[in-house]
Amino acid sequence: MDHPTIYRLIVLHISCIFRYPLRHIKRSTRCLCPKGTPLWLLILVLLPAQASGGNGIEPFSADYAITRSGLNIERKVELIRSGQHYHLTASTRLKGLGSLTGIGTVVEHSHFQLHSGRIRPNLYTADDGTEADNRAIRIEFDWSSGTSHVHYRGTELTMPLTPNVLDPLSFELMARIDIRQGVTEPLYTVHEGDQLRPYQFVLEQAETVTIEGQPVESLRYFIDRKSSRQLYYWLSPKLDYLVVKLKQLRKGKVKAEGVLTRSSLNP
Repeated sequence: MDHPTIYRLIVLHISCIFRYPLRHIKRSTRCLCPKGTPLWLLILVLLPAQASGGNGIEPFSADYAITRSGLNIERKVELIRSGQHYHLTASTRLKGLGSLTGIGTVVEHSHFQLHSGRIRPNLYTADDGTEADNRAIRIEFDWSSGTSHVHYRGTELTMPLTPNVLDPLSFELMARIDIRQGVTEPLYTVHEGDQLRPYQFVLEQAETVTIEGQPVESLRYFIDRKSSRQLYYWLSPKLDYLVVKLKQLRKGKVKAEGVLTRSSLNP
């Protein structure tokens, strides 16, 4: 599902743009704990001391500034709730000179419900608002039959569903719920449209991230999805484990990175 095109860059949600894992790197000079601090102590510092009583997630909005290959990208994510139904939207657009490419805003939608504290997706879509059939992605989750009906870049597919499978937009929310509940390194199966892929969150260390000139404590996770591209997420405990920074590398070179610029969540 990795395609080295500008469209592919935009069509995938931050989780898709930056979900490719990094190998271990040297301890950051901005690490919150002294060199040599064991991982279990980092967990005690920033992970929940015990499982939280709440297993849901509140509506929120967040904006990100992303750079990739000299291009500036704006990402907006919003979660709204109507009764038992949740709607997660992410819009991505090129800024500056990148906007002259003619590529419009790519919008992703994830419709899901919570069942016993677990996200169960019903529908995932991604498109750029054009009529181009080879760009759109649509995944319908038919849990009663245990199958998914997929339109993936011009191809129609039917694929079996595994228990607790997530879509490319909702897995970050599920990670926030699980980490808040005390799951240190959650593992998920994500439906990417053309395949089901494991996503393992691997906790590495605590770091500070500067957002709008303010230091924010965070936990750096390596998102292992068995890809040649490498991804890190920085999650902030004070912002309900929202992603506050992300970075993608390939062969040791930074391909893309982004940082949170605004959020409705208060520390």
